[in-house]
Amino acid sequence: MSTQLVSVFSERLYGDKSFANALEDDPFATLRNEGFAGLATAAERDRDRIAGLVDRLYAEDEFRGRVEQDPIAELIGWGLPEAAIGPLLAVAGAPDDVIERAAADVEAHISARKPATVAAVAAVLGTFAFAQQASASVQPAKAQVQVSQVATASTQVSQPARAAVQVSKPARATTQISKPALAKAQISNAQATWHGVQPQKAKALGALTSLLRGSSL
Repeated sequence: MSTQLVSVFSERLYGDKSFANALEDDPFATLRNEGFAGLATAAERDRDRIAGLVDRLYAEDEFRGRVEQDPIAELIGWGLPEAAIGPLLAVAGAPDDVIERAAADVEAHISARKPATVAAVAAVLGTFAFAQQASASVQPAKAQVQVSQVATASTQVSQPARAAVQVSKPARATTQISKPALAKAQISNAQATWHGVQPQKAKALGALTSLLRGSSL
């Protein structure tokens, strides 16, 4: 795979609305059906890697703390391309200030007009596919991710009703955490500022558009 693949993909994304709509509905099938099988395979790998990363964010306080301190350095060191960091943090339910800091740093780098890479495009698509899984009530990875719903949220994450558990936070809104029956619904004080998986915040195609446009200027 090469930058030529990114160029062809970019042309399709901008010039074919039905292609963009199909990507939103089923990214992997669309990529394979439209001649981007290599990109689909890479995006699938990134979807699974992102699921594991989100699990780790909620399972390891030390790792989550390092991400909060310097999300770009930590996640690039983990192997995630810059362009996928913002979408990943949003979908993972990171605190707003962490997402904003990461977005500002990425924008500063994109302003240097770095060319888009296959890895970056695949990682953003993988983040979107991960979010689709969560919104379809398919628990990613090993059922360690806390899927939460803030009481004031306008959208809901559907999960089996019998597994719904409420966890109270001091001086904050009550949060509902729903999990499949086999998973434990737990959230620690250290995780309180992280909101659980937020599939409705996936903006993968928008992130792709920004990435591809920025790199072409």
